[in-house]
Amino acid sequence: MAAPAYTWEFNCDLFGDRVPKITTLEAAASLETKVGTLVSMVSGQVAATTDGTADKAFGLAMEATSAALSAADPIKVAIIAPGMVIKGTAVDTAASVAGFTSKAIDVDSDGRLDPDDTTGGGLSVWRTEDSGLTVYAVIATGAIIG
Repeated sequence: MAAPAYTWEFNCDLFGDRVPKITTLEAAASLETKVGTLVSMVSGQVAATTDGTADKAFGLAMEATSAALSAADPIKVAIIAPGMVIKGTAVDTAASVAGFTSKAIDVDSDGRLDPDDTTGGGLSVWRTEDSGLTVYAVIATGAIIG
């Protein structure tokens, strides 16, 4: 499966000046990433976060793959801790969910936040820009913290 088209980036820490810690973990079979791909932990291995899996999101890929990885291949991941904000793109305006009004928002298959999908979601929106299309979110649940 190709890497999701949209990526995320670390923005800030609501609780101080922490930065994500980068570690090397095992990839799931066929994992493809770009730098900034939102990743989830599935059965103890790193997988790209897609529709229905944002409740397991825990970090951002820190390297791009040139081909699909095999199961257990190493992949560098920046672990996003509670309160760390990541910046990404929404499918459509997410202004109505800004201010942490929901903690279960999902992403679509391209890696964009889908403010209308709370099934399998784990992101909460802090604020938005660009008419709600640029989102600043925290991981509200996940493999590491939820």
